[in-house]
Amino acid sequence: MNNQRRHESRVPSQVQRLFRQLVREWVWISLVLLPLTALLSWRAQINLHDPAPLMGAGLSVVMVACVLGLLLWRPRLALWLTLGGIACVLLTSAGLAEMRRWWSPTPAALGMLFGYLIWNWRRLSVVLTYFGWELARLDSEPKVFPERRRAQFPSADRLQGQIMALEQAMSRTRDTRRFIADGLEYLPVATLISDPRGQVLLGNRKARSLFDHNLVGEDVLDQLARLGYPELSTEPRPPLSELPLLEFRDHKERSLRLERAALLPVDGDIPIGWLLSLTDLSAERAAEEQRGVLLRFLSHDLRAPHSAILALLEVHRHQTGTDSPLFEQIERQVRRALELTDGFVLLARAESEAYQFQPSLFGMLVMDVLDQALPIAQQKRIELLSDMDEQSQERLIMADQGLLTRALFNLLENAIKYSPAGSTVNLRVSCDNDCLRCELSDQGKGIAAEELPDLFSQYRRFSSAQGIDGVGLGLSMVKAVVDHHGGRIECLSVVDQGTTFRLELPLIAEEQA
Repeated sequence: MNNQRRHESRVPSQVQRLFRQLVREWVWISLVLLPLTALLSWRAQINLHDPAPLMGAGLSVVMVACVLGLLLWRPRLALWLTLGGIACVLLTSAGLAEMRRWWSPTPAALGMLFGYLIWNWRRLSVVLTYFGWELARLDSEPKVFPERRRAQFPSADRLQGQIMALEQAMSRTRDTRRFIADGLEYLPVATLISDPRGQVLLGNRKARSLFDHNLVGEDVLDQLARLGYPELSTEPRPPLSELPLLEFRDHKERSLRLERAALLPVDGDIPIGWLLSLTDLSAERAAEEQRGVLLRFLSHDLRAPHSAILALLEVHRHQTGTDSPLFEQIERQVRRALELTDGFVLLARAESEAYQFQPSLFGMLVMDVLDQALPIAQQKRIELLSDMDEQSQERLIMADQGLLTRALFNLLENAIKYSPAGSTVNLRVSCDNDCLRCELSDQGKGIAAEELPDLFSQYRRFSSAQGIDGVGLGLSMVKAVVDHHGGRIECLSVVDQGTTFRLELPLIAEEQA
């Protein structure tokens, strides 16, 4: 994008093209008028029996050339320059007559007059062509909203047509400005527009409410400093273009996040202004704090009484030496409640943003998961097979090791749980360009095709899971973890034949590793 803007900045603008076209027109006018003026003046001097007609013709050419040059240099003063040039011609002729030198002012005066008329005609024609091109380009651009069309003027006059088109373009520009201003005014985020120096040009109602006063004409950095922005508390202040974008708490204890975008012209990459927004995240941060409190309650306060119940049941079992069916049912329900609590806590962690990514060997995570799942598989006499190619053992991924390991364990535990005794669970890991593939296959009950779309929904239990303990949170947690790692997971399953989960995770580029 930047390269494209730099290329556009080297392309001549329409104003430059217009000026070049005017220069070419001026050159053609000069090439026509100056020889014609010289010829007429030479003939006039011969008729006056001037012994040196070439000198008179040269004087006429010089004076006409001076006026033409002034017309190009100061086009707004064209009429006065022409009248002044004609006056100089007449005065020069009168002065030479006093000296008994006869010089005809008519060719020079006619050259200046025709130069003025032709120059203004061509200049107007070029300007009208430029206006027509610009208006046509503006009319071809996508419309933001329906346009108010006016009745066409019944005339073939090009100037009148251009005036009407210009009126339409100005109306469209005013409507667009009003549309942008109204849209900015009612944005749900405090938004400011400033010039390159940081002076506020426009601020919407959210911004005025946030800063408690009208902002137009104020300095952005001063306003942010009064709000309590941490990077502006010391001198010297950084320029607006280099101001770090942070989330901070203002003097009213609101959590605000600053964002900035450069407003660039169509034909360049130098900002003509800045768009700044301050997003109030107080509600989100309060919800996160409540979530943290709830997670702490679930992971500690709620687990403690359940663990105490299990301990009391174990003490009772040792004291009596027998197991009561009632106590077995109590223990089963307590363990189910603990499993539900653990699943909810893991899901909440997986869906939060508090991931701690670091370069990790996926092969090491897989070996750790296999070690954890091996005792469970041995209890059901299930054989765990793993196949990792050499490249996948050496490549790195960016991962939160704890959460990704737990997600892989959930998949492997489910494969063992839903597989019959004496079957095989196969784990294959391979690399494909910049992607790491992991396939986990079992020979279990499988999942019906109509149930696959809801596979990763929370608290969703399938017909194949009847008679097997579970709360329906494990796969939701796996999906959340894979999504946060920038990966993809899919499931292929056939009832009574088995299920295959395919997991893809992005690899760290080898040059970065």
